[in-house]
Amino acid sequence: MKETYEFEKWIKQIEEKVQGLYREEKLEVIAEEIYSRYGVRVWFSEILGKRWSHIAGWGGYDPTPTHQILLSPRYGMTIEGERIPEAEKEALLSFIKKELPN
Repeated sequence: MKETYEFEKWIKQIEEKVQGLYREEKLEVIAEEIYSRYGVRVWFSEILGKRWSHIAGWGGYDPTPTHQILLSPRYGMTIEGERIPEAEKEALLSFIKKELPN
């Protein structure tokens, strides 16, 4: 139960940090926070047809192994490894989707 509270508190802090920032700035902050908490690098992309065009990310550009996650028809996220607990990952993805423009 304490972990759930800590996670919710952490999400709230990120929400406050990104308030009023532009899309790329928001995503950079989110990527940095994910790396700080989990040691996992993430990159965000705008999807242009079959191409995922990098728009933000943190921690270098040589991730292995990676997983691509579709956030919306227009945006995707590439994530390194599987170190984020599943329950937190779902809540985190929901938060990120809410922060992206339509």
